[in-house]
Amino acid sequence: METLNEKQLIIARTEFNKFLAVDGKNLGKLNLKTPPSFFKTKINTNFESLACVGYNPEFKELTATVRIKKSTGYFGNLCTKGSTEYVRFYVDYQDGNGWNDVGYVAVNVHDIPNKKDCDEKNQKPIDYVVRLAINPKIPLCTKPILPKVKAVLSWNSIPAENDPDLTLGTYLWSDVKEENIQIKPIKLQLPEIPNLVNLLEIAVLNPDVSFNNIAINYPQSTEILKKAKEQLKNSKIDFTELAGAYQHEKVESHRFGYKLLKEAEISNNLSVIKNINSLFELNKIPFADSFSMLQELTCNTDYEELHCVGADYNREALVGTFKIKRPLGYNGDSCTDGSKEYVSFWIQKEESCTWIHAGTTFVNVQDIKEIPDHGLSYSVILPYDFSNLKEPCNDPQVLKVRAVLSWNQPPEEMDCSGWGNVVESYIQLKPSIDWDKKNPKLITIGGVATDKINSITGLTVPGAKIEFNQKSTFDKSPFGGIIVIQGISAPLEGKKYKVKITNDTTKESYYLNSELALLGYDKDTGKVTHNKEIPINNEYTYRKLEDNTSNILARFTPGTNDLLTITIEHSDESKDSHNIQMDNTVPQLMLDIDDNGNCSHYPKGGTVTGKFTINETHLHAYAITTDLGDYKKTGGDLGQSGTVSGYGEFKISASDDKNCGSITLQATEKTIWNSAWTGKSSKLRKTVCLS
Repeated sequence: METLNEKQLIIARTEFNKFLAVDGKNLGKLNLKTPPSFFKTKINTNFESLACVGYNPEFKELTATVRIKKSTGYFGNLCTKGSTEYVRFYVDYQDGNGWNDVGYVAVNVHDIPNKKDCDEKNQKPIDYVVRLAINPKIPLCTKPILPKVKAVLSWNSIPAENDPDLTLGTYLWSDVKEENIQIKPIKLQLPEIPNLVNLLEIAVLNPDVSFNNIAINYPQSTEILKKAKEQLKNSKIDFTELAGAYQHEKVESHRFGYKLLKEAEISNNLSVIKNINSLFELNKIPFADSFSMLQELTCNTDYEELHCVGADYNREALVGTFKIKRPLGYNGDSCTDGSKEYVSFWIQKEESCTWIHAGTTFVNVQDIKEIPDHGLSYSVILPYDFSNLKEPCNDPQVLKVRAVLSWNQPPEEMDCSGWGNVVESYIQLKPSIDWDKKNPKLITIGGVATDKINSITGLTVPGAKIEFNQKSTFDKSPFGGIIVIQGISAPLEGKKYKVKITNDTTKESYYLNSELALLGYDKDTGKVTHNKEIPINNEYTYRKLEDNTSNILARFTPGTNDLLTITIEHSDESKDSHNIQMDNTVPQLMLDIDDNGNCSHYPKGGTVTGKFTINETHLHAYAITTDLGDYKKTGGDLGQSGTVSGYGEFKISASDDKNCGSITLQATEKTIWNSAWTGKSSKLRKTVCLS
């Protein structure tokens, strides 16, 4: 394996894209300073690595902490496009089906100069967190599902699809990390409430009618819903039950009795202390011994341990990742409340060296006897509004953050005390945007930043990405399906705004007035909330971050192929507008084989002829593939592959030894669909039988 010094590594970074651009035979023509053999090595973590991988059961999101170690080697400062760290996730449910590729996310990184923090330490490494929402298999609480998760990090090169063993792609600047996670179980036992299924079927067929309104029209529905709600509530296990359950399991009394002991410690009420004392003694547990062990308990990590704290650069949240280490000691199994792992987040303000409390949140954990030897990895997510801490791109903001883990009791101030620990790291904030702090401000339309959409054509410009996951788009991409509009929201909380849509082709305009569904987060319950914004007289209300974690201002489906102007208006006539080009039409394909309607018209070794057309305004690429034999263009403007619409004719010299084969025409459009993804393909396939 080639070993390079610091200077040589920087050169290798700059030459990496050149290496990717050519095949192995032509490497010699590039006159690279880096030995070609170096580019064929894997898992070099000099510049970046994976620090943690976890899962948040409430958000249903996988997380990976990407650790950036150096101040250079990332293709430019914060005012440039920099480079990209990609993370692809795989999930193995250990059901015999192996690794499932669940997709990738990415984060934009830059050369961030070294600076000293308030303790005169270098502000490196910097921890960025990427998050990927998944649709996991949901288990019953009686049988936990503990899948393995693999994260594959790759700098400036998207990890190859379905390549969990890293055999297909280029993984030079890369890292891999595996963990086990717990999928949140469902507690609803449908066989015990058979009539609930009928209500669910009606609800699915009538999505615009609330579940309560459906239930009103059916007898005994109130009792059905009441029983279902009771099942969904976790049951709590009291101290006596825990004492009995843990009696022979080597779980310490100052563990399962921790909450009661802390209550006795801080209480000024003598009767409360006596009652707790009596409860311990009734269960044949010496209160004095347990209380004494509590006093000796400081930052204990026997049961749980926090390993990482970082920030989601794309969606603005603080994320802590911790591990559960033991099968027991969490106050109940998966069908109960269990206990809470609290994480409190603190941010140090650079100019004053003072700490501000960003907030505290938690994840529920339970006893899981099947826990792997290396534990289970969880992430806590706290959405946070960083807008008051941001600066322009010429002044990168790197902040020290501290996370405090505490089991079953919220942390006391900035330090750990009982069960838990403290982790510090550095995060980097996105630069501030040009905004006057009072007028409306659009940030993204259709998933793409407005400064990456041409203001005249409404098509994306080179380098445009889908912001929430950093997936690349094609140059000059239009938009289709659901259009999501994001903008400044939390700093304008309580103010009103309107959303005007103008069709620049028909000159018609209208205001959106449909109900807006928003996702929020309740840090007191640790749950994702589903909120509704109902406009009055076409006016919507700006929400705080906790009620609108994605800063969504509107969501609509225009269903047109025209140029639209999106405008956010305030009552004082201030506004912000931007154009987008719509394209809701999929590629129109025709593939015709000259077989007179008989698929076995051609003999083996014969010549198959045909023609095709492609009609797509925003075509990325098309290709004709066949396993019949050699393809040759015979007429029209189009060859076997290309990037423009039109007409083509071809012939294929069929094989002598095949009975059957196929010809496939596939076209990929540029349209960004539903504000989330691009690269939609249309396909036509014809079968040819050889006689």
